[in-house]
Amino acid sequence: MDIQPETPDNPASVRIALMRYTRAEDGRLLITPECASFEEVEGQINSLQDELDEIWERARRAFQVA
Repeated sequence: MDIQPETPDNPASVRIALMRYTRAEDGRLLITPECASFEEVEGQINSLQDELDEIWERARRAFQVA
């Protein structure tokens, strides 16, 4: 995540970037490895949700007025 703090001339801003991905043969960006079972899919979704929760918290703090 790229956080730009507020300055007198600009408001705070946040950009979210993918830190890990692979590219499929058709050019799509893939954010999980291939999953061979529902349990693997569930684990990947849970991991993504944990990462999103962390991003949410960091973004919330970035926009808090001190």
